[in-house]
Amino acid sequence: MGFRTLIADDDADIVELLAFHCRQKGLGVHFACNAMTTLQKAERVMPDVIILDVNMPQGNGLSVCEMLANHHRLSGVPVIILTGCSSEETIRRCHSLCAYYVPKCANIWARIEPLLDELLTTGEETHAVAS
Repeated sequence: MGFRTLIADDDADIVELLAFHCRQKGLGVHFACNAMTTLQKAERVMPDVIILDVNMPQGNGLSVCEMLANHHRLSGVPVIILTGCSSEETIRRCHSLCAYYVPKCANIWARIEPLLDELLTTGEETHAVAS
């Protein structure tokens, strides 16, 4: 079974860009375009990593992150918060939720790829130990 990524963002261009690169790495890609769909998809797909925007329709990505952290099956799923919000409060909340904070910028993939590589390596080690 391959690694599954859930990309939750209402910006179709960012989703398309991230999905393209994730597929190039051999990852399965699932999408959500609002906060409520993100929770539903995460429960159904059980992703290995979630890339989550903060400002989305039908809720806030940081609130979704809190719900994931308290979910009995999803609490261990790493979350990368990808946002244009650079306030100290947002960064502080990301850290308190043990989520990776990545600001949206011109070259998003250069910031996301190293995190995914680290998380996938850790995930492979976890899968090997569990086998």
